[in-house]
This record gives sequence, C-alpha cells and structure tokens, in this order.
Amino acid sequence: MSPHTQRRGYARLRRGIVLAVGLLLLVQVAPGAAQTSQERLERARKRVEQIRRELKPARAELAQVQAEVESLTRQILQALRQREAIQDQVDATNRRIKRRGTRVRELQGRLNTRAREVYITGPAGVVEAILEADTLADLTARVSFLDALNEADASTAIGIEVEREELRRFEDDLEGLLAQQEELLDRLSEQKGELDAKFARQSEITREIEAKMAEAEKLVSTLKKKVQAELRALLRAAGGSGAVDTSGVLKVCPVDPPRSYIDDFGYPRSGGRSHQGNDIFAPQGTRIRAPFAGVARESHNGLGGQSVHVYGSNGTYVYNAHLSRYAGVNGKSVSAGTVVGYVGDTGNARGTPYHDHFELHPGGGSAVSPYPFLNAVCGVNGGG
Repeated sequence: MSPHTQRRGYARLRRGIVLAVGLLLLVQVAPGAAQTSQERLERARKRVEQIRRELKPARAELAQVQAEVESLTRQILQALRQREAIQDQVDATNRRIKRRGTRVRELQGRLNTRAREVYITGPAGVVEAILEADTLADLTARVSFLDALNEADASTAIGIEVEREELRRFEDDLEGLLAQQEELLDRLSEQKGELDAKFARQSEITREIEAKMAEAEKLVSTLKKKVQAELRALLRAAGGSGAVDTSGVLKVCPVDPPRSYIDDFGYPRSGGRSHQGNDIFAPQGTRIRAPFAGVARESHNGLGGQSVHVYGSNGTYVYNAHLSRYAGVNGKSVSAGTVVGYVGDTGNARGTPYHDHFELHPGGGSAVSPYPFLNAVCGVNGGG
C-alpha cells in the first residue's frame, strides 16, 4: 500500500468515526425510522474503538522501531562523515609519500653520480689533484675542496636516510588509516544489515496495522451504504481535518516506506564540500517517486552514480542520487507519484547503507534543506 493510500485509509477511518457520532444525532431526530441502523452503527462504533485499542501496542512498537531507525541513521551518517575524513587523510598521506619518494630518488641519483665520479677517477685522481698543486696555498685549497666534497657526499647520504625514515613513517600512517577505513566499512556493513532488519520489522508492523485498518474500512463502507446522503455531508464537514497538507513545494514523499532521514543538510564532505541534501535511507530497490509533476532527466556522475532530476513547470527541481537502477522515464513528463528510480548505493556511496540523496532547488536556484518539506509529506523523519 502506498503512503498516499495509507493516509487516505487513516482519513477514512477518522471520518467514519465522525460519521458514527453524526448518525447518532440523526437517529435522535427520527428514532423509529433508523432504529436498525442505530443498532448496527453502535456495533460498528464499538468495533472501531476496539480496533483502535488493538492498534495501540502495534503503534507503540512501530514508534519504538522508528526511534531505533532514526538513532541508527544518525550513527550511519556519523560513520559516513568519519569515512570522508579518513579518505581526506589517506589522500594527503599518499601525496606526502609521493613527495618523499621523489626526494629520495633525487638524492639517491646525486649520490650515485658522485659514486661514479669517484670510481672513474679512483684514488690516483685524488693524489694527482694534491700533487699538481703549485704552491702551498694551492695545495691547501685543493685539500679543502676535497674535504667539502666528502662532507657533501656524507650529507647527501644522511639526507637519503632521513627521507627514507619519513617515507616509512608515512607508509605506516597510511597502513593505519587503511585499517581504520576497513574497520569502519565493516561497521557500516553491520549497520547496513541492522537497518535492513529494522526496516523489515517496520514493514511487518505496518502490514499488521493495515490489516486492522482494512477491517475498519469495511465497517465504515457498510455504514456509507446505509445513509449516503448524510455520509456525504459529514465527509464534507470533516474533509480536511486529518489529511496531510500537500499544498507546499512537495506533493508526495519521494521515497516509499519504510524509510528514515534526519536533517543532515550542510554536513561536511570530503574535499571541502558540504552535503547539499538529505539522505533518505530505505531498503535497496525501494521506489523513488516524482514529488511533483514535471519532466524527468536521467544522468550519471562520479559522486551521485545513477541519478535523476525532476524539473517542475515553475523552475523548481529535485535531484535524486545513488539509484540502483533507473525507471526508464528519461525526458518524459511525469506526474506527482510517478516512479522515477529505485534506491541504491551507486557513485561514491558504494558499500554504504542504501539511500536516496535528495536535493531540493526552489525556482532552479541553490539547494535548500528539504527537511521541512519532506516532513510535510513523509512524516517527521520519514515515519509517516
């Protein structure tokens, strides 16, 4: 059952209860004509109240699971931020290793050149350089020059060892960072499994609630057949009381349940970037929908992987990234609720918990936090 259908079901149940109260008042006006309906209505009202009581434990458990999902979502996002920071350190260390390696090669080349020179001239060359001195001053100068060469060679050798030691230290640092990264990915893998399990439990509880709701809807439908004229009037009176206000920017939730998100807009990302949307976590393959009518454009890039934009007629557009696959709507007009893709982990999200990176650009301008707009159509943190 889609979120829209589920909300419609809840609204029908609420209106049915309103109907019950209204019809009781009508019966007081014409008791003889509606005695049978009154009795049936009373039984239906009691059954609806019973269903509501039966749903309390299920709703409480659903709320608890939702709270656990939100907590896990925060942990995962924190781990993702840590992964980005580690990646920055890995990149910086690799650059240092490259620079140190270049320096070692330069110094080693210089020392090799001197070694060849000494090998070619040999000890006789040194003796000849001294013996060929014409004066004592010339002799002193030649000896000083040879001493300077020896000191320079020694300094070069020491420099090579220093650079190599630094290189070993950076390589050890890199090994430690890669170990941290591996440990973090293992933790993310565990959290991924835990999140999937909680999503599965959410779906199970929701199905239980929906089964109860179906029974209540059947009772309400029976009452509609009995007093259609009165029902229409009561429905008009209660029409907007329980429905979600979809008059804002988004008309439907972009990701089907079960789902979870928080307001992670602006969180830091690697390379000095900041997060330009909200990550909506959901099981792999969960449907992603156009949140309003417009034109869909499928694309691919290194960060977002498989992605799709939806452009509205007023210039506002949304961006969905890390899709597992497209829905084949590229270049097509879509309505609010049309499936435009499926949740995945492509792009730089590979190996992380499946999610839809969702951006909102009002009027085609810069991204704004979609969090309050998502809450209006998805329920707070996706729990609706």
